[in-house]
Amino acid sequence: MVGQCVTTTPSSLTPQALRLLSREIVTLRSDPPEGVRVVVDEDDLTNMEGWVQGPSGTPYEGGYFRIRFSFGMEYPNLPPKCTMITKIFHPNFSKSGEICVDTLKKGWKKEYGVGHVLVTIKCLLIHPNPESALDEEAGKQLLADYDGYCKYAKLMTNIHATPKLPPAEFRSTTSSSSSTSKQAQLPQPSSSRPPNSSSSTTASTNTSKPAPLGMSVSQEQSPVIEQSGTVADDTFKTVKSVPVTKGPAVGGVKTGAASKAKRGVKRL
Repeated sequence: MVGQCVTTTPSSLTPQALRLLSREIVTLRSDPPEGVRVVVDEDDLTNMEGWVQGPSGTPYEGGYFRIRFSFGMEYPNLPPKCTMITKIFHPNFSKSGEICVDTLKKGWKKEYGVGHVLVTIKCLLIHPNPESALDEEAGKQLLADYDGYCKYAKLMTNIHATPKLPPAEFRSTTSSSSSTSKQAQLPQPSSSRPPNSSSSTTASTNTSKPAPLGMSVSQEQSPVIEQSGTVADDTFKTVKSVPVTKGPAVGGVKTGAASKAKRGVKRL
């Protein structure tokens, strides 16, 4: 769509400047610098605005500042004219929106572009220059009472530059990055876990429970029976060592065995 706009849009810029601006817009949309966005009229590429997010750790944190671009016929040989639309308390921004930065004046190079201008403005929010102040009140307070300057600049940011929701260009990027981070935090299946880990876990849990009597193989040979057998062997050895004359119990055992044998013969 950007290419179609370049070929059909009447503009004061040369075709070469339009192509250069079109390529930069594509780059700024696909891979913008941190805290910087652009908004372009698809019917006129020169109708452009930029957004700068207030840097963290500054009185402008949480705010979004809107800059309007105006391109002259000599662009990119001459810098665009930029105006701060959002009200701000800063020594290098006048109350009418004029911006005092060397990049937009003698320090301009045609290799620069819209992205470079926006990044420079963002840096200006971090490091104000009171020596070249357009807002004399802000410059004097910055030098005399830094805490008071920060307090008032933050108040102005909260009133004029802090919306209930970030601009749409920032919201779309934030939502996509948050969804990506959520997907990255989702637990991934372990490659070392066997396919039927749940069933094997259930089976191991069931086998760990005590089985009913008569169902376990280990219960078929009770340890009590083994102990009684050992006792019987020891008793038998003891009986053999006892003299016959003192073994009525042995005779009793023999008599009992013989009587059982006789009863068996009678039954046959």
